[in-house]
Amino acid sequence: MLITFLKGCNRFVFVSPFKSCAPKNIMQVFTQRRNPITGSTEWDVQHEDYDYHQEIARSAFADMLHDSERNKKYYRALQLAIEKMHSDGKKANVLDIGTGTGLLSIMAAKCGADSIIACEAFKPMAECCLKILERNGVSDKITVIPKRSTDIIVGEDGDMKEKANILVTEVFDTELIGEGALSTFSHAHKYLLEEDCIVVPDSAIIYAQVVECPMLRKWNKLNDLADEDLNIILKTPQKLKDCAGSAAVHDIQLSQLPRQAFRELSEQIPVFYYDWSGKIPIDFKRTVKQEFKVIGTGKAQMVFMWWELNMDTEGKIVLSCAPWWSHPDADLSSERPQDSIPWRDHWMQAVYYLPQEISVVNDTEVTLISCQDDYSLWFYLEDGKTKYKNYKRPVCECGVHMILSRTHVSYLNDGTRSKKFLSQLKEELVKDAIVLDLNGSSFMGLASAKLGAKHVYIVENMNLNIGILNDYIKENNLDNVTIVSDLSDEILKEVTNITCDPNFSTAVLPWENLKVAYLLYKYKSKLQETVSIIPEGCEFWAMPVEFQDLHKIRIPLDVCEGIDMTVFDSLVESSRLISDAEIEAQPLWEYPCKCRGSPRKLLEIDLQHLTPTFATDGTNPILDIEVDDVQSVNGFVLWSCWKIGGKSISCGPTEWPTVGDRVNWDPHTRQAVKILKKSHNVSSADTWSYQVACDLEKGQFNVTIDLVHDS
Repeated sequence: MLITFLKGCNRFVFVSPFKSCAPKNIMQVFTQRRNPITGSTEWDVQHEDYDYHQEIARSAFADMLHDSERNKKYYRALQLAIEKMHSDGKKANVLDIGTGTGLLSIMAAKCGADSIIACEAFKPMAECCLKILERNGVSDKITVIPKRSTDIIVGEDGDMKEKANILVTEVFDTELIGEGALSTFSHAHKYLLEEDCIVVPDSAIIYAQVVECPMLRKWNKLNDLADEDLNIILKTPQKLKDCAGSAAVHDIQLSQLPRQAFRELSEQIPVFYYDWSGKIPIDFKRTVKQEFKVIGTGKAQMVFMWWELNMDTEGKIVLSCAPWWSHPDADLSSERPQDSIPWRDHWMQAVYYLPQEISVVNDTEVTLISCQDDYSLWFYLEDGKTKYKNYKRPVCECGVHMILSRTHVSYLNDGTRSKKFLSQLKEELVKDAIVLDLNGSSFMGLASAKLGAKHVYIVENMNLNIGILNDYIKENNLDNVTIVSDLSDEILKEVTNITCDPNFSTAVLPWENLKVAYLLYKYKSKLQETVSIIPEGCEFWAMPVEFQDLHKIRIPLDVCEGIDMTVFDSLVESSRLISDAEIEAQPLWEYPCKCRGSPRKLLEIDLQHLTPTFATDGTNPILDIEVDDVQSVNGFVLWSCWKIGGKSISCGPTEWPTVGDRVNWDPHTRQAVKILKKSHNVSSADTWSYQVACDLEKGQFNVTIDLVHDS
């Protein structure tokens, strides 16, 4: 066996010569990963082209190509551009930058373009594109160049014989310019396009809206920790309160935000205009100040942002990414206007948190400062009292925005959950309690110190988390807390109470929070038999659902605008089988779905009585009773519930789901999702099966879940 270490990568490569393993010599790779349950680094054996397949699987073309409105508006704008060139007596020479599957190039061919150059730097996708062109009978009309557009040379001996007079491209993200759109357009106009060219899209506008939104503020700033009587248990350090935060975009499905959760303090404000046509030079860095009249009294906490594309030169074809309340096509009279606008996940809306909150009064004037560099945006707000010396990109100085995900910050701010935890802590803390907190990315150990524990040990080895804990210790004058990276037998023997908020900053999937069970099992032989443990246990639940839109990120395209995309479907599916787990984490409060079968408990773990392994399996009917309507299932959702004081705290539905109704999901955690390859109409004869295996000695958790469709 030959083994090689790849420099610059956490990978080993080995070649297996054994014919019993494969029909020929196979090179495989060890990939390094961190086990979120044990915290240790492990090596996995992967397919030799693991990175290649992972990049294909994560390329995210699929949900974009499911965006029918986008496709149709690009198609129509291309048609108008080609017709315009022909009506002017010119050939229509099209350049498609970042062609991907070749969809836009094929559209151009169907619209009668005279020549088409399609460039795609990602070589696996360029090869896929060639096959798609051949499948659709247009390979003789389109030339694919496997290069970045900035590497293309125009000339007799170059990649392009002449400059193009029509550019079509889709190099946008939620932030509009985050994928390098400014440099792409600027270079194309300088080197690849004729002066009187037509660009699809022709231009773009970024809109901003200043709002107060206490719900989303929980995703950005840590609040004081209060009990059920609203007594402050832990004060947030001033350092954290004063931190300007991070300018990193918070992309989000704003249309799913409850309308009562925010207050509009401004109208939508057009802050940046981009002329992609080349008539106006592109600014790579700019700051724009705009005075506006406040339309409501409140705290200006953040800016909602979205953009729109003017697809044609006359501005008749507009593609808007606005949330429903500002969307030109929204049916405001419908019960759920958010369902009346096109859904897309590749372009969402964005939230930018202002460096400092400002109280504003209705009908007064304040100034919005919008800043842009090559790839990103950020915002400031000024009034008569608040002025800034400069408008530099905000940088986190407190550590919270660097180490904690926005979802984890919101979890720590979830007062409903923390109040229940604090109440149980008060009840169980004994006199002269020695408390062990197994989660240093939460504050329940610090709360124990404040509530009267004699001493508290907090297990944490990440420097940024330790820095945050020390800031809290200093702010709250705690002298009975010790942070340790590992536990000695002496400490374990004196512990009377164990607390562990079951949401680790390193966890993504629900079962990764079983780190608490792993640690308890690891240390249980050294602990007193009478030790108190919070939480007492956990359960894992699952149910079949029908996603309204989320399934589009995974289901095959088949045919897109009359164009055969099955070659792409096969490529992505084969790559996903190699590189992706079939169950992924999603914040389901952003993605509506309906319950299509009663929730079922898959596994229950008693943290007071742990065994080395747990395993269950079972088969459940999808429908318990006959229903009149056709029930469609396109996925499953799994979540955890934690028991505290005999009561269950759900990290899934906020209320018990009713079959056929929409599910309300906990916004402060992510749920586990399995998306089926297609939707299935189900009956009472259909079932779903599951298998769960948990090994606490190794820190492993495996779950499979499948629809058993009665054919």
